[in-house]
Amino acid sequence: MNKTYRWARRAVWGTLAVVCTIGCNPLTTIAFLTHKDAKIPAEFPLTYKEGPKKDKEEIIVALFVTQGTGQSYEFAGADTALANEIIKRLPEMVKETKQKQKLTVLSSAQVNKFKMKNPNWKLMHPAERGKQLGADFVLEIHLEKMSLFQPGSQNSFYEGRADATVDMYDVEDGPGEPKHTYSQGFAHPKTGFRDASTKPVSAFRREFLENLAVELCRRHVEFKPGIGIADGH
Repeated sequence: MNKTYRWARRAVWGTLAVVCTIGCNPLTTIAFLTHKDAKIPAEFPLTYKEGPKKDKEEIIVALFVTQGTGQSYEFAGADTALANEIIKRLPEMVKETKQKQKLTVLSSAQVNKFKMKNPNWKLMHPAERGKQLGADFVLEIHLEKMSLFQPGSQNSFYEGRADATVDMYDVEDGPGEPKHTYSQGFAHPKTGFRDASTKPVSAFRREFLENLAVELCRRHVEFKPGIGIADGH
């Protein structure tokens, strides 16, 4: 029996070692191996655990996504595409985990309407923008160093990369420093590169931004590991 136990334990840790080498999140992997219904907690939750808003039924989030100058032409409009993906996925992920508070992200149309009414919106503090939009939280995401192809491959291999800087503001705190700030380096696929002849650039770009959106959402809402160990790769 002891031999069987030792063998099973080695098998589990051996599997963990393998999946870690291909870029999987260790917390996700452990949850997958130990309990299929386990949830990974959010590092920067868009919710209230205490205070006057802890019983609020719906949390409203305003999202502003920008990208640095000089990005490759393949990323024209990537900020809008990423925003729309996050707007769709954040509420879906919250619903999946049966979180008590409903989460709603203001649509791109609502944010764009606000920008048109306030031409100098960039000069406004994010908390003030959020207040005018009726939001509880504001997420500012800035994208840099985006690429779709492996350097030096003459566009023969896909190897998507991006650096995202995220500032999260609690509107109730008023003007001041962000409640949370973090940087997110991102690579897709995580298992390495992919032959560019396997799919059109537009399809890989969409896949790249969808996976980036999921990675960013997971920093803000708890989630269940995917059915496959290499979830989202």
